[in-house]
Amino acid sequence: MQDSLVQELQHLLADERITTLLQPIVDTAGGSVFGYEALSRGPSDSPLHSAAMLFETAERHNLTGELESLCLRATARSWAAHGVPQKLFVNVSPDKLVLPALNRAGLSRLLDDNGLRAEDIVIELSERYPTSDLAALQESLVWLRQQGFGIAIDDLGSGYSGLKLWSELKPDFVKIDRHFVRDIQDDLIKREFVRSVVDLSKRLDCKLIAEGVESEAEFRLIAELGIHLVQGFLFGRPRPMPTATLDPLLPRHTGRQWAGNSRDSAANLCRYVEPLAPDATLKAAWERLQREPSLFALPVVDNGHPLGLLHKWRVLETFSTPYGRALNERRAVTHLLSADALVVDHHMSLEDVSQRLIDEDLHYLKQHFIVVRDGGYAGLGATRSLLKQITARKLEDARYANPLTLLPGNVPIQKALESRLRERQPFTLVYFDINHFKPLNDVLGYRAGDQVILKLGGILAELFTDHHDFVGHIGGDDFVVISPANDTLDRIRRAQALFVSETATLYPSATRDAGFVECSDRFGQMARFPLVTLAAGLVAVNGFDCDACRTADQLAEIASAAKKRAKAAPGHLFLDTVDCHPLANAATMRP
Repeated sequence: MQDSLVQELQHLLADERITTLLQPIVDTAGGSVFGYEALSRGPSDSPLHSAAMLFETAERHNLTGELESLCLRATARSWAAHGVPQKLFVNVSPDKLVLPALNRAGLSRLLDDNGLRAEDIVIELSERYPTSDLAALQESLVWLRQQGFGIAIDDLGSGYSGLKLWSELKPDFVKIDRHFVRDIQDDLIKREFVRSVVDLSKRLDCKLIAEGVESEAEFRLIAELGIHLVQGFLFGRPRPMPTATLDPLLPRHTGRQWAGNSRDSAANLCRYVEPLAPDATLKAAWERLQREPSLFALPVVDNGHPLGLLHKWRVLETFSTPYGRALNERRAVTHLLSADALVVDHHMSLEDVSQRLIDEDLHYLKQHFIVVRDGGYAGLGATRSLLKQITARKLEDARYANPLTLLPGNVPIQKALESRLRERQPFTLVYFDINHFKPLNDVLGYRAGDQVILKLGGILAELFTDHHDFVGHIGGDDFVVISPANDTLDRIRRAQALFVSETATLYPSATRDAGFVECSDRFGQMARFPLVTLAAGLVAVNGFDCDACRTADQLAEIASAAKKRAKAAPGHLFLDTVDCHPLANAATMRP
């Protein structure tokens, strides 16, 4: 049996018959795919199809190095063919990364030949495999980080060396073994273990990934513990193509959705009610109100132009007086018409409709309003429905809010961008990022880091207060603002100044006087870093007159690039202008 397995393995290696499967790693806070883990399999008709049998056979016959090299080549070819923008997580045994097993020139060629970037790849080191030479491994990881690779520890909790590896290697990601995730909602010990790991990850500035999430109950509990990167069958099985199922992240909507209308505008509240002509009698109107008990107001329209509303309560009040019906039923509906009815355009946002209702009258809230399209009557909207939709949206935003700042997270940010693009009005998208945040965390601790993030969230919320403004927290030290205001740049500069002055108080006086902190850089060398400042990448969205307008995802990518350039620009400000034509030459904003 063993002879046949090794022969099968040798044939697989010679013919390079290894298949790469991809399993998604989902960012549950952002409602998107963060990356994919590459998993290698033998042919489906081979006894070495399963990963366990494949690698165990290779290990028994000292062929692990050859097999891993083949898996890396197959993974690189597969990933390059798909061309997706997310992170790629690749499993590599520690001994494969130690010289002379690590072929640095060969690894660079592998990337170049397939058009891949080291910045998009995370190398996973499994706790299941012992590290024979930790010092040599650390030396290799320094080189890999210099090239741009991320580092992850896989299967934390499956062996005995995980915490030691964590402390020695300082990885960017740690993946919690599926044993601690399975049925975690029913196991107090597992919950407490994971909770302690979450606390440790905050202190060490490391991202956690929960493996083996297979049920919604496990997912909800993991999310409550503060882990937002998850991997498991609930979101996708390993497949040859990069696919994911995000249904567990979607809000559960009920109620009728109006076809072709935006859920963020008055059009979604619009219900067509057959209008009355101005010369219709009150008797005819009352009879109709009696036949249709769900109606509490009837629109009065003249040649498509809305004149006002006839309220049921007013007709009832008039007809209930002595001789009221006899005296009034032959009169035209205009006799009791409420001409002060609120009229809104079907494109108007729910927030604007709500504000108009509040501003209309200080004494009572109108129960109905008229919706028009291109100036003509389109239907009626109910204030009750408006409040229900706004409440549902607020609850949805709260569900995806950042747990530290309570500002809207990635899902509401994406929807806000899409809504602004649908409105086709100019706006500015601002991507804020804190400069030198990690050195502050390293020197003052994660609690000080949390204070800095909270201060920034508070500053932005105070400066961008118009109901057209949107302030969101992507995560970590990344924030976004969407604003149509003309004074956006002035407010950004005020935010930068306030941020510097308010965060300076967190440093010891000696550090403030020196103007820098000293700590290890990412390569383990002592270095000096300036105190934190605030970078802002701006994207001014102007034109909407053709089909070349950017999507929300494209705008997010442009804003991210602007943010990176802002970190090195004078005044830490950088502006890109986006319209329906090719991007204009980006100009640096001078402070």
